Amino acid sequence: MRKFLGLLSTVILSFALITGCSQAASDTAEVDDAVKAAENYKNVEYDINASENILSETSIQQRNEEIQPFLTESFYEKAVNTGYTTLPLKVSYKQKLSVKPENLQFKLEEQKKDIVELNYTVDLVLLDQGGKESQRVPMEGILTLFEVNGQWLVQGDRFDNPAFRKLIETVDK
Repeated sequence: MRKFLGLLSTVILSFALITGCSQAASDTAEVDDAVKAAENYKNVEYDINASENILSETSIQQRNEEIQPFLTESFYEKAVNTGYTTLPLKVSYKQKLSVKPENLQFKLEEQKKDIVELNYTVDLVLLDQGGKESQRVPMEGILTLFEVNGQWLVQGDRFDNPAFRKLIETVDK
């Protein structure tokens, strides 16, 4: 009987260990996929070429269409209605410079079933017409991503509002 209990204990512990390891690998893969989705989103969001008509209705509509595939339906509606999607466009317009992201980094904040929260840092680089760096603004925020039908989509972005406000309200020329 002792041998049986010992063998049963070993089998149960082995199963628990294997299950735990495969769950950890699955969690790591999910986080990696969420980070890739977040990186793709932030690169599209913060890559803006300066132009005279950057805040035109057509430009804003095109911008919203570019961003839409990265966002959940509810966050997309909120982002469009609050003007969130136009923030980088407003920076480009006010500064009369192009914008691009550099040094984009993500760190896992929290993970739950089908939800990942990522802290991010990025340098928002402002470029003149010749592509020369005019200004570099470090920013940070927290992205919340939901897994929807096997795809990671942004459900929220607690972005660096003070940094954006400073770029939009003041022009250092």
